[in-house]
Amino acid sequence: MLLTKIIAALLSPLPLVGLILLVAWGLRLLKRTRLAVTAACMAGILFLIFSVEPLARWLILPLESRYEPITQPQAFSNVRWILVLGSSASDDADAPPTTRLSGIASLRLAEGLRLQNALPESTLILSGGSVFGDAPSATVMSRAAIEMGADSERLRIHPNPMNTRQEAEFMREAVGESPFLLVTSASHMPRAMMLNRKAGLNPIPAPTARRAAGTALKSDPSFWLPSAGALEMSERAIHEYLGIAWAWLGGHI
Repeated sequence: MLLTKIIAALLSPLPLVGLILLVAWGLRLLKRTRLAVTAACMAGILFLIFSVEPLARWLILPLESRYEPITQPQAFSNVRWILVLGSSASDDADAPPTTRLSGIASLRLAEGLRLQNALPESTLILSGGSVFGDAPSATVMSRAAIEMGADSERLRIHPNPMNTRQEAEFMREAVGESPFLLVTSASHMPRAMMLNRKAGLNPIPAPTARRAAGTALKSDPSFWLPSAGALEMSERAIHEYLGIAWAWLGGHI
């Protein structure tokens, strides 16, 4: 499980470029100059490609556009459960819980709270464990939710799952076949839906945190220039495609 996360991290655009540059350096030491130059040029080209918004949007839009956000939550008044999937959280116990959540975790929690406010009979389930020694995101999200006014009696936490498949397994034990709103990032939603359905659950997608929302401003010169934001979109998209492929190979979707 930890190994799969490490492999996925190494195959993300920036680490991949770094690995190719490392190979180029090794070839240079071996006096394979032509191959070293070729590898270095390949690394530079890949970095530029993944860092421009046209390609980044092309990669991530098929994931983010699969499901629409819920704009009328009252239409789901019969749903009693809302599951918010975890993301990373800081282990700085001295900091307020709201500042310990990553940006993605904060957006997911905010969407879960919005839906719960519209569905007063619902229970919010916050999921996510600790993978690399950081704090369980479920625990930090629950403390942040309470600080923001959520009713602790309407909260549950699943602080042990290490990945999305385990989150689905814990959810199956908690709610069985009862329908529930599934809150996660828009790019992560296709994989999360497939894993939950494979587990025999009845999730209703409630995506949030769209990175490529809105119309691209192609007249803006920065749209065609490398940027950190575009690189982040590319990394997230490739992470999800790798996750889907890995789940498919493992028979989990």
